[in-house]
Amino acid sequence: MTINWQLLMPELIIILTFILVVIFDLFNSLQKTLTAWITIIGSAIALYVSIDMLQIGTEGTEFSNMIQVDKYSLFFNVIFLVSTILVVLISMNYLGREDRRQGEYYLLILLATLGMMLMASGNELIVVFLGLELMSLSLYVLAGYFQRSMASSEAGMKYLLLGAFASGFFLYGIALIYGGAGTTSIPQIASALTVDARSPLLLSGMFLLVVGFGFKVALVPFHQWAPDVYEGAPTSIAAFISAGPKAAGFAAFLRIFMEALQNLQSEWIILITVLAALTMTVGNLVAIAQRNIKRMLAYSSIAHAGYVLVGLAAANKDGISGAMFYLFVYCVMNIGAFGVVILARTEDGESLMISDYAGLGFKKPLLALFMTIMLLSLAGFPPTAGFVGKFYIFRSAVESGQIWLVIIGAINTAISAFYYLRVVVAMYMREPEAELDFLAYPRLLIVALTLAAIGVVLIGILPSYFLSPAQISTFL
Repeated sequence: MTINWQLLMPELIIILTFILVVIFDLFNSLQKTLTAWITIIGSAIALYVSIDMLQIGTEGTEFSNMIQVDKYSLFFNVIFLVSTILVVLISMNYLGREDRRQGEYYLLILLATLGMMLMASGNELIVVFLGLELMSLSLYVLAGYFQRSMASSEAGMKYLLLGAFASGFFLYGIALIYGGAGTTSIPQIASALTVDARSPLLLSGMFLLVVGFGFKVALVPFHQWAPDVYEGAPTSIAAFISAGPKAAGFAAFLRIFMEALQNLQSEWIILITVLAALTMTVGNLVAIAQRNIKRMLAYSSIAHAGYVLVGLAAANKDGISGAMFYLFVYCVMNIGAFGVVILARTEDGESLMISDYAGLGFKKPLLALFMTIMLLSLAGFPPTAGFVGKFYIFRSAVESGQIWLVIIGAINTAISAFYYLRVVVAMYMREPEAELDFLAYPRLLIVALTLAAIGVVLIGILPSYFLSPAQISTFL
């Protein structure tokens, strides 16, 4: 069997970067941030290669059709690698402040990124599962990375236990689908599913896959882990978990349901529609009651998973491309919001209560500006990227006749504006309850937030330049 390694170049670059980080981490005399820079450079090269392959339309399969490299997987590679670069940038000063070893941290991030890439390019349910576990195991360790922190250790343990439980559902779903279709290959499952071949095994397997994916992307009612893990995990890892892994979950979710299980659409579309409405509504309503900024962003993340699910509920090409575009936008603005939480730090630690942000617009105007841009985009105000993303997803749902789901989405968007603007109002219109002395701005964190802020505004002003790649990258 001849392997075309050029098809797998982004993954190979990440593997090579992983090896280099392992080697350089052995030398304690070297600067601690060297492994971070190696991670950034390797991810940037992989990002460049992925964009180049996407532009020239590289496609093909490898390893007996188990890996599918196409525009769809390459577009998601871009999302994963952008998320990785931004997270590493916001992590460097954060880890240095905490005096933590950095080598293992970046190794785990690279492993998680590789797992995400496998999930997006998996043409076999088994490959998707292997990618899912590679990503998940890395994230479990990262969530509990601050061993001396009880909250971090608890977050890692909760994530591990609930994640293992969800993986069991996912694997059992694969087994049932294999029993019903006789294969785990995504294209062959689609061929095996005819009108007369809708066995109870297939329907049960489909439901269990929804449960497994529901946990990984934090859909209601499988979302209970998210607030505790986001709150307890290191803030940089909370940013990472909320971005790339969520996009990876949806990458596999969309491909499996719209390609392998397309002929079961009449069965799953009602379930997906109800889950989308529940996830948007519960996420936004519970976020209103939060006083901790990380828990608020956790419930916000749950609500945004509901918005993405609207694209799948639309079940058309525009819905898939809208979901892909929204995931890219969401990753940038959510990492930016968590980056501000890291930056809003005093001598006593991070400012995690919303009340701590009172008067921030006058004390730290640049910090408040970054947070305002991210929150307005998350709320969907024009002319930000969040507005454009929601517009295209809701438009695709209208075209497919899901009017009531769009109405629920619009109401939830209005609800979300309340708790996002509450933070903005606190920053610019309220006096601080206590005098807080914020630390100086770390340069790399400012660079990351500047890139994220420019991206959010630029995508909102010139959406076609970023939406077009998503539109040509769908597999439909």
